[in-house]
Amino acid sequence: MVIIDEVYRNISFDMPEQKLFILLERVKAKKEEDIEELKNKIDKYEQKRRAEEALYQSMSPIRRLFTGRPASHHQAVEYMVHVKERFKKIDAIKRSIRELDQVLDKLRLPIRDSNEVFLSPELIREIRLLQEMEASQE
Repeated sequence: MVIIDEVYRNISFDMPEQKLFILLERVKAKKEEDIEELKNKIDKYEQKRRAEEALYQSMSPIRRLFTGRPASHHQAVEYMVHVKERFKKIDAIKRSIRELDQVLDKLRLPIRDSNEVFLSPELIREIRLLQEMEASQE
């Protein structure tokens, strides 16, 4: 199967169809693991925030008076960094997974016009990285 860069229209490499299918499945699995990892980081941050808030609320009024709390704008920036940005990354990964699913669906079709498949430069780069990792492990 000939893999062609959809942006520059040049041939990136040639590999058997079954191997390409397996590599794309591995890339998809890695992206799904990345999503789970980001979700776990978000959960840990939210648990930490809840624990800090519970600790602050359990303090006596005198201790609260002497305990400094971060300003609300600091909390908002922290939320953006730890939660919002990670949700944006998750959305971007989900978009790339949808692209991968479309390519995999095309590969599953029994009858195709040609022996060529067009992939985005990013996806081609990820396939190459995965191939290099496999080659270095052998």
